[in-house]
Amino acid sequence: MSTPEHKFTTGHTGQSATEAQVEARRAADLAIYQHATDPTRTTQAVSWLGWHVGELSGVVVPLGLGAFAWAGFYAVSVLTALGWAVHELRLRRQQRALRTRPAEPKSPRDGEVSE
Repeated sequence: MSTPEHKFTTGHTGQSATEAQVEARRAADLAIYQHATDPTRTTQAVSWLGWHVGELSGVVVPLGLGAFAWAGFYAVSVLTALGWAVHELRLRRQQRALRTRPAEPKSPRDGEVSE
């Protein structure tokens, strides 16, 4: 069994969208991302859920399994929740330390004499 010969199409550039359509999509994306500097509470909540879906499932799935299968899954859920809380606290302290750190003094450029 052999495969058929590949036939090239003529006059096709690979792009079906016109330049105006591409610019319209870019303008729409830009309009969306400009509002990211001042997000709503709903946007913040959805973003938080999206970033933490793994951690949430690590807590919720063992809770469900503990309710229906074996009570030992409750311990897995509690350990996951504790690990998540410790990670969040450490991350918050690290971010606070970075925000309160004083600015580094500028070093003299090469060839300049500092006084």
